[in-house]
Amino acid sequence: MDEELHAYVDGCLDGDRRLAVERWLAEDAEAARRVEDYRAQAALLHEIFDPVLREAPTDAAHELTLQLKGRLAGNDNVPPWHARPLVRVAAAVMLVVAGASGGYLGRSAVAPAPVTVAQPVAKRATLQTFAEEAAQAHRFYTADERFQVEMGAEDQGALNSWLSHRVGRSVFGPDLSKVGYRLIGGRSLPTDTGAGAQYMYINDQSKRITLFVGQPPAGQEASFSFAQNGDVATFYWVEGGLAYALIGRLSKDELLGITKAVYEDVKAGPKPAQPAEQPPQQPMAPQPAEQPQMQRQEQNPVQPISDTQKSKES
Repeated sequence: MDEELHAYVDGCLDGDRRLAVERWLAEDAEAARRVEDYRAQAALLHEIFDPVLREAPTDAAHELTLQLKGRLAGNDNVPPWHARPLVRVAAAVMLVVAGASGGYLGRSAVAPAPVTVAQPVAKRATLQTFAEEAAQAHRFYTADERFQVEMGAEDQGALNSWLSHRVGRSVFGPDLSKVGYRLIGGRSLPTDTGAGAQYMYINDQSKRITLFVGQPPAGQEASFSFAQNGDVATFYWVEGGLAYALIGRLSKDELLGITKAVYEDVKAGPKPAQPAEQPPQQPMAPQPAEQPQMQRQEQNPVQPISDTQKSKES
């Protein structure tokens, strides 16, 4: 068995048992080959660690060396020092320590660098991001006439009241009739700074522009700014504690003229609602006065009874 072969190589068998194993090895070539392998492994450990053992030992190491000293196996089968069990154990421990140390020291050479996962950076709300949101809303809601507004402008007072409630501030749709545009309705949309209001206008050529109104980012006060994204132009600014963005597929000069009209109307404030005009009432035709009874009798004379009788006699 392998345990006896290891004990034989390590010189741990008594005389009778050692002789029995030697007879077994003489008859079993495979067992003899394994014994040679075990001895070769021990010799290899000797080649590796012999220089270490030749170094000036410390007191503890010197004591261990003295305990591990031995001589080459002879007729009495006493194994060399490197083949003894304690030496084998010490060598194994040293191999483990050396392997662990080498792995630790070489970790920077072979271990991949730690992967740093980029954390998403919160997008800071600015007046520019407000204008970008307004432009995106313009592109989306002017693309399909079926969904262009959420509430029509038939009753502009009701539209302004509803959007003011959603935004949390008093807002209104300016009168742009002097620049050729009429209000057709609006909707409420979310923004990074809260709810916003989108007013939509149209002209006689079916061109649409939108005015986006909402809460400005904190601490952002700005005069007129311009942005061009493809065919969509945007003017945006802050006025009276509200942010405005006017968007349209127009040239910069065309949109600037409309922006001035919006600004002037916003500065002037909302106009009071005008009561609906009542159609003028048609005057009623005078009823004829009741005629006196004598006149009615003259108009419808009744033949006297005497004349009737005379007419019958004749």
